[in-house]
Amino acid sequence: MTIKRIYGSVCVAVFCLLAISCGNGQRTIKFEGICADAPQGTCGLYNPGRGFRLETALDVALDKDKPAKQLAQLSEKYASDSVSLSQSYFYLTFLADKILTENDFATMQAYFDELRRQGKKSVLRFAYEKDFMGRSPIGPTAEQILRHLDQLKPILQDNKDLILVVQAGLIGAWGEWHSSIHGLENSLEAKRAILEKLLDVVPQEKNVQVRVPEYKNILKDKPELYKRISFHDDFIVIRPDRWDGDMHEGTSHFNQIVKESPYLVVDGELPWGFWSVGADPDSPSAGWIIDGMQAARRLFLQHFTSLSVIHNYKEQHANNQSDENNPPRYSMMVWKETMINEDSLKKYNMPVSAGYFRLKDGSRTERNVFDYVRDHLGYRLELQSLQMPAALKTGKENPMKLTLINRGFATVFGEHTIHPVLIDNTGRVTELDAALVNPIDWQPFDPSDPECKPLLHTISLTCNLPENMASGKYRLGLWIADASERLMYDSRYAIRCANGNTTWTVAEGGRYGINVLTEVSVENK
Repeated sequence: MTIKRIYGSVCVAVFCLLAISCGNGQRTIKFEGICADAPQGTCGLYNPGRGFRLETALDVALDKDKPAKQLAQLSEKYASDSVSLSQSYFYLTFLADKILTENDFATMQAYFDELRRQGKKSVLRFAYEKDFMGRSPIGPTAEQILRHLDQLKPILQDNKDLILVVQAGLIGAWGEWHSSIHGLENSLEAKRAILEKLLDVVPQEKNVQVRVPEYKNILKDKPELYKRISFHDDFIVIRPDRWDGDMHEGTSHFNQIVKESPYLVVDGELPWGFWSVGADPDSPSAGWIIDGMQAARRLFLQHFTSLSVIHNYKEQHANNQSDENNPPRYSMMVWKETMINEDSLKKYNMPVSAGYFRLKDGSRTERNVFDYVRDHLGYRLELQSLQMPAALKTGKENPMKLTLINRGFATVFGEHTIHPVLIDNTGRVTELDAALVNPIDWQPFDPSDPECKPLLHTISLTCNLPENMASGKYRLGLWIADASERLMYDSRYAIRCANGNTTWTVAEGGRYGINVLTEVSVENK
């Protein structure tokens, strides 16, 4: 297989790569962050299971012939925004009183297959009712929901590697647990039964998100279930509002999410821009721009992994009748014009990535809020240093120590394997022993630390080279792969580190996805 070089940005002067000889046949390599004017700085890093997300809706009964069309169109429209996730609504509207058939599951599977073709994962939600305030013509009973959940267990298990998280959904308008035709949101018994069943059918390693903490608290008496329940805030507006679920700062709901979110996948969205910005001039919400800096601060405090890039940005909506050639300035467009600097982030103890406010020539610069949110949702792994032998010996252990800082808002979720690899001058990749480390432990900071000082994480590697490995020059790389067998060798599901002096390489056919760290010599013992 042949490795092709994608690109590597090197910040000059103080941001250059430092290789320091330490004596005793050892050397230490220092890594730097990404400068603002590097290609990765302006476009963002495409990384799996984090960042901005799309929003798609599939009516399982009606969309038999077009389950993936919307996903493909949106993926193209938002390609410049480094989007690796899609919120996936599976509407069972016209199937509430029916048993799901093989054709229904084939429709859902076709969507998952397209998701994999796009290199994305799902924030999954099942729902029935598509309208609001009693206008939905039909809706399920609690018994019908429970019956469907039992049927859905196999397809959830079969596609668990493509699912980042499952949202509770199912009840009420858009699955938001309000305005259901049968009033299920008013029945504690129904809500508890549905939530427990959902946690039973969703793979055990996955979180289930609820709209507000009070729904999670229904299961406070069952700690094993409780700890798997996370949050999706579907109305991020910062200032208090009657629709915000009592989740603005200073409320018990807000504080509960801050406390529990370091260990959970958290998702959210702004309101629709046509409502908050383009509303009727007489509406109190008209011209409501969601404050970008304060939104970024909330995403940081509550460890958000993902955020809708559809709402209040380049949105398309049936209720939006604006001129496509002269669209309203929605909130995220304003975020692109709202500049921040290192000091404005440090004021709130928010993460500052190395080199992020520097140009390649070393001079200071500002960045906009949109880019900052895009780059720091979820994880952002910055390698710091590598200690290794001056040369690698075949037939013996070659211990290495790699350190990194997670500059993102949240830790890494999902199962991954971490391998050092060697690439020869023909592009052939040799996989070495996997490291015994779980990336979910790579918290940005200790949640109990009020100053939010970044944590330094260490990966211990033991590179046992094959006895028959040819001596010569190789490139040493770090391959952080999805642990799923069908995704492992797809480079779009490998994690790319946020360093300007490493090179990202992909093997022929889109395989691997390797952070190349340095060149090494291999010597026969």
